[in-house]
Amino acid sequence: MSAETYSPSSLDTESEMLPQDPPPKVIRFMGWWLIWLFIIALLAAIFVQLPETEHAAFVLIPRDGADPIQSPRLATVSRLSVTEGQTVAAGAELFVLRSDEIRAFDTQLQTLTEDLHTQEMTLAKMDEAYAAEANIKNAQVSQAESELRFREKQTASNRDLLNRLEKLSKSGGFSQIDLIKLQLEAAGAEKDQAVAQRTLEQVKLERQQLENENSRKRAEQAGEVQKLKMKLGALKGDLENSQKSLLTIRAPYDAVIISLAQRNVGSVVQSGQELCQLGRTDAKPLARLMLNESGLAKLKPDQLVRFFFEAYPYQRYGALSGKLDWVSPSAVAAASGQYFTALASVDEAANRHHLSLRPGMKGEARIRVGSRTLIEYAFEPIRQLREGIRN
Repeated sequence: MSAETYSPSSLDTESEMLPQDPPPKVIRFMGWWLIWLFIIALLAAIFVQLPETEHAAFVLIPRDGADPIQSPRLATVSRLSVTEGQTVAAGAELFVLRSDEIRAFDTQLQTLTEDLHTQEMTLAKMDEAYAAEANIKNAQVSQAESELRFREKQTASNRDLLNRLEKLSKSGGFSQIDLIKLQLEAAGAEKDQAVAQRTLEQVKLERQQLENENSRKRAEQAGEVQKLKMKLGALKGDLENSQKSLLTIRAPYDAVIISLAQRNVGSVVQSGQELCQLGRTDAKPLARLMLNESGLAKLKPDQLVRFFFEAYPYQRYGALSGKLDWVSPSAVAAASGQYFTALASVDEAANRHHLSLRPGMKGEARIRVGSRTLIEYAFEPIRQLREGIRN
């Protein structure tokens, strides 16, 4: 009888090397755990509300408004020395404009200077002539006054003498014929006094007429001189920062460049056309938002806004709070396209880090327009696709 020995087959050997199936309890536990996890996630997606926000770029502007800098002449931008958001000191160069009108203004300046000199010389000669005529009239008045005083004294003496002689004639001590002669002489003296009085009045009247005429002519001449001075001053002010055909536009005060209307060298600007907008560095800021049309219907005043500044990283300084104050009813055209603007105020009381906010600072604003659930966010692409197919 042969003894049979058992040797395991290769399949049995491989089955022993495979991992063993987990116990049924573990399988059931994992299954229920996944089911409950799905239910919790589903409930969270249905009931948990997440804030819905609209994003927009913003720039700080002065609360009282920005000051526009305009081109004084028809010119071409020769040099652009600033960028948006840059801080400039008073008198700093902003633009250099090239204008052919400046050469004509130089000629006009010389002409006005010569005209002013001529008018001033005419006024000086007029004053000299009046002074000479006034001296003559004053001398005539003095002479007439002396003549009148002499005639008055003569008349008074004759009258006194006649009174005495009349008394003497009544007593027979003086001849009546001589008395009559003296009376005739006294009458002639009174006539001479009246003539002297009229002469004095005539000379004074002529002097007054001379003064009035000189005042009128001098006022007209002085007015012409003043007009020329005003034109000359205005022209000098326009040409103050000019050299040949170049005109330099400078900052009138310490400011921040809020926006640039002219960004390209070589662009043509009309007289009075805006070059840029300035805001004072010490002005209280207000945020101006640039909005897309897609989220415009969700925006309304008093909505909460969070400001994230480029100059102050969010990870270190956080964000500032504020509220939406105003939304523009119409779009604004720009070189990059059309967009809507809005104004939002910054809550300075929430500035815990005491961040220095100045006009010209930029960043991103997030406006809270409502809340949505996770499942609404999940089905949003499907809803947009369906609306796109319907349209």
